[in-house]
Amino acid sequence: MTELTIDDIFFPGLKAVVFDLDGTLYKKKGLPLWLIVSDLPHVCYLASERVARKKLKGQYFGTPEAFYDSLFRHISSRLHIPLLWARDWYFSKYLPLTVDILSKHYHGGAFVEPLLRELRRRGIETAVFSDYHFAAEKLRALGIDPELFDFVLASTDMGGLKPNKTLFENVLRTMGVSADEALMVGDREDTDGDGARSVGMRYRKV
Repeated sequence: MTELTIDDIFFPGLKAVVFDLDGTLYKKKGLPLWLIVSDLPHVCYLASERVARKKLKGQYFGTPEAFYDSLFRHISSRLHIPLLWARDWYFSKYLPLTVDILSKHYHGGAFVEPLLRELRRRGIETAVFSDYHFAAEKLRALGIDPELFDFVLASTDMGGLKPNKTLFENVLRTMGVSADEALMVGDREDTDGDGARSVGMRYRKV
């Protein structure tokens, strides 16, 4: 993970910077292992969720309900369990556990707060754009104040997963900027990079 400064990302006409969360604002190395050892009885759920996300990558369903219905149907079908079990595990166990692990074993990058404060000082809007729900909770667990961002957004709350073009268009619309005025900062070319380029945004890999 690169320690970014304002000089690394600034360009004339910049009005908004969009940050991915996992792997961008903190080093997520070892997180999958922590999730496994912290919830061994549900390790098959975790594996199935990862497989389902790969199948749904880049898709847009229009609403969060439609997205989650598809996600949980993939999980329940793979595990031969009721749909409700998959949903309950995801919202009641998996997401809260992730937040708990982050609070105990991870912290935000040292560059994050100084960079965000400098961007705000210059009048440049900022957003977190995560592929997971609980983005604000994860930021707090990492010791990053969500209030440092103008927007905290999740693709799943919009009804899909990166790098879908519609999702990135929604982010730009929410922030009230055009693509040539915005920069996407992320750690994955295939999600953050491809999504940003699909709408004409610049991309900075960390």
